[in-house]
Amino acid sequence: MSEQSGGRYDVVVIGAGPAGLTAGMYTSRQGLRTAIVGGEVGGQAAWAGEVENYLGWRLVTGKELVQNFREHVSQFGVECFEGQLVNAIVPAEGGYEVYTREGSALPTRAIIIATGKAPNRLAVPGEAEFVGRGVSYCATCDAAFFKDAEVAVVGPGESAADAALELATLGARVTLITLQTLKVPEAMMEHITGSPNITLKTGWKVTEIVGDQRVTGVKVKNPKEGAEELVPVSGVFIESGSIAVSEYTAGLVEMNAKGEIVIDNRGATSAPMIYAAGDVTDTPGKQIIIAAGEGARAAMALSRDLKRQ
Repeated sequence: MSEQSGGRYDVVVIGAGPAGLTAGMYTSRQGLRTAIVGGEVGGQAAWAGEVENYLGWRLVTGKELVQNFREHVSQFGVECFEGQLVNAIVPAEGGYEVYTREGSALPTRAIIIATGKAPNRLAVPGEAEFVGRGVSYCATCDAAFFKDAEVAVVGPGESAADAALELATLGARVTLITLQTLKVPEAMMEHITGSPNITLKTGWKVTEIVGDQRVTGVKVKNPKEGAEELVPVSGVFIESGSIAVSEYTAGLVEMNAKGEIVIDNRGATSAPMIYAAGDVTDTPGKQIIIAAGEGARAAMALSRDLKRQ
């Protein structure tokens, strides 16, 4: 992506993950002066160990995929404010002013918000060290790598139960760990308790993730009983929810109870000339390929709207 420069933009894309990069490529190809502002190019995709469900690559690491994204977008003259985080969007004459924590002020006619979601972390020793080497925040993405394996799923709700059932279907032997009572519909609980491949450990919490080159186990503790155990596993799926990364949009665009931006079928938000795409929105299916598609859709709709002005 090209060097930064001043002046007014047609489009500022906030977020440099798959949705933001795709959106920036599409608007730039439409002849619109485009800037992408993001802390880390690639977003969560960069953390993925291996990806086998992105069309065109049978197996690729997250880092390789992101590098290909970066090289592709760089061909279209998109200006990149890498390593900068937006902290304010202010309506202005003819559009908006986008401000970053690092002091940049970017006047623009339109905005695409694609800041994604940040998974809730356990914040225990070993978690960060083994991301992509046994620790995953997405069973839909990574379950297929753990067929017939011993795994742990950590979380108190439906996303954890869904992950446990998906893994069990693949033959994995799952230990579902939750400190609280599992909060799921009765029918789902029946599937959990009726599965021979799922062991439910209620009242336990993970205190450490251990391993060598890859995860080999999780240390768990029952605070009420004072008991501690080491559960041998080769994978840990952390399904404790996520936080939409869009705190500066409060009061500017409509958001749902989860903090996600509400969009229509074109990617438009409730604010004029502000679109959104990817995991930050209220659309289901938080996947790399879906985020990229949503980025393209929002960019195409926004480009048409700008050209009609």
